[in-house]
Amino acid sequence: MSKSKLGNPFVVAAVVQKTADAIPFLIKLSAVIAVVVVGYRMYTNRFIKIREINSYGAANVSFAQAIAKADSIAKSKGVFTTDFDNVATQIAQLNYNGFVRVYNAFGNRTGTYITGTDLNLIEWFYNQFNDHEVSQLSLLLGGAFF
Repeated sequence: MSKSKLGNPFVVAAVVQKTADAIPFLIKLSAVIAVVVVGYRMYTNRFIKIREINSYGAANVSFAQAIAKADSIAKSKGVFTTDFDNVATQIAQLNYNGFVRVYNAFGNRTGTYITGTDLNLIEWFYNQFNDHEVSQLSLLLGGAFF
């Protein structure tokens, strides 16, 4: 009959001491991993603005109008459906720089109530509408963006 080495009080004390020494390291490692993960998610989910191109002519909406249009588009989202006609009305007749202003004013907004991911305006269109509706929106803008 062999006796287990853990029956020795000195071995048990050594195991407990090594475990106690590892706990602060594990806490520090977990904190570093959490900071890296949060930093990575903030970096990848950031909104990158599109610059206006002066050679395309001045925007045909002001910054205040662009904000109002972006808010109206965001409010078009319903629980089960999105008001396509309102979105089409808001982006109709926009030139390139006008759409850039609306895009930048829209920023990142929540796509669906279920997933809750932040989407820019073009991603939001693809999230909310089917392919046929997205192509209709694209035609309203002359196919310049999507």
